[in-house]
Amino acid sequence: MPAPGLVAVRFSQRNGGSGRGEAADRLDLTLSLIAWTVHRMHEDHGPAFGEAVRRLASAIADSADGTIPEGILRAQGRGGPSMEVQFTEWPSSRGGTRVRINLEKSAVGPVGVLKSPPKSPQVLGLAALVAGAWDARQEDAHGRLALALAMEGLLAWYREAHRMTPPRQAVEAARTHAMDRLEAAGRSLPPALG
Repeated sequence: MPAPGLVAVRFSQRNGGSGRGEAADRLDLTLSLIAWTVHRMHEDHGPAFGEAVRRLASAIADSADGTIPEGILRAQGRGGPSMEVQFTEWPSSRGGTRVRINLEKSAVGPVGVLKSPPKSPQVLGLAALVAGAWDARQEDAHGRLALALAMEGLLAWYREAHRMTPPRQAVEAARTHAMDRLEAAGRSLPPALG
């Protein structure tokens, strides 16, 4: 977040990523950021963040070209007014707030590991929403539907499970939810769920 109201996303696959492909890695990183936000956020803030995720998932599913309507991504500074968030190019300087998450290989599969979490869970939540909106821009309509369904699955997981369960479990449940929903509708699985 190079400046108030501006956000940038940079994605790179180091060491070949998870081996499942770029789309799958982007999905896991987005879902991991959302799960880490829920995991770190005070439970009083959970319903508002959940509603923000629902709005974004709906906008992603409805988007014809991956763009998100104005008003979906908003940020609010301490005591300041809420403002629209706009994408910009990745800054060359080190200023602003940066959130870094890596997808690490493990015995249970890829795991999203926060490398430089912000002090505020609200900033982490904004980063998660921004990652979802950015990921939607990279996908075709079928991939966007899978992303939206996985976000829905993540919310469903946290309605049933304690928010302090490991984020990796929530990500896996979200992926399974999206696959089940697509298969039930007779749809093929996009690369993100492969």
